[in-house]
Amino acid sequence: MEKDQKRKSLHREAEYSRLRKKTREYEFVDRLEREFELSPRESRGVLEVVEEMFFENREIGSGQIEYTCVSASEGPGKTLEELKKVRVKLTRELTSDREVQQRIGDSAMRKVQILRMTEEAYDQEGLLTQEDLGRILGVSSRTIRRDLEEMMQQRLKLYLRGLQKDIGKGISHKVWIVSLYLQWRTYSEIERITGHSVGAIKAYLNDFSRILMARERGIRSAKEIGFYIGRTERLVNEYQHLIITAEKDSQQRKRIESIKNQMRHLERRIPLKKEDFGMGWREK
Repeated sequence: MEKDQKRKSLHREAEYSRLRKKTREYEFVDRLEREFELSPRESRGVLEVVEEMFFENREIGSGQIEYTCVSASEGPGKTLEELKKVRVKLTRELTSDREVQQRIGDSAMRKVQILRMTEEAYDQEGLLTQEDLGRILGVSSRTIRRDLEEMMQQRLKLYLRGLQKDIGKGISHKVWIVSLYLQWRTYSEIERITGHSVGAIKAYLNDFSRILMARERGIRSAKEIGFYIGRTERLVNEYQHLIITAEKDSQQRKRIESIKNQMRHLERRIPLKKEDFGMGWREK
């Protein structure tokens, strides 16, 4: 028993040490020591002065945080100190997360948060680790690992460091949710299957419909569509692939046509502004 406790204590200390090395403050002090040959005490003193005079908290949205993680361009084989880091903005919590928690529980809420934040980090050229997620969400790495294992059983694409070679496999949770809608699932069914709130489901469907509208107007470039609707090129490509696949199925093709019929009730306007791509969603 004593050996187990000691082993757990050493594991926690090692995990904390790795997380501490990813902070912006640690990287600043480390560079002062390596590049300017300052002593640890001098480096810490410079950091305190700089923080006092220049490091003001940048304004970010409600429920968002800034976090330092390893660059997505970095592969294995380097020490943590040698790895390039990037600063990313993450949506730690949304009101809809609490709705999921009340309806299904803590684990379901964490999974929604994990999927959202790992995708956000990846779109900003960073990759989170299990330890990063544990630190952000205030749970152990073991809890995060259990959540990830359950998500992997659903063949969801996870943008996570340590799973870099598998990032191209599976589908993202947004594509999964829209694909269920194309299979004529109701909002309540999708909510039960995926654990996401109705509000989140409608938001993903709205993005999908805007891409459909862009394609109806003859736009095929993912980069151009992403610019107009304010979404990443990666997400647009995933939705476009879903459209191509769904159109091969007769029932899903009918669902796509029903979405297009809703869009045709919008005002017929030519300017391609972001607000021109929005639409309200309702159950059929």
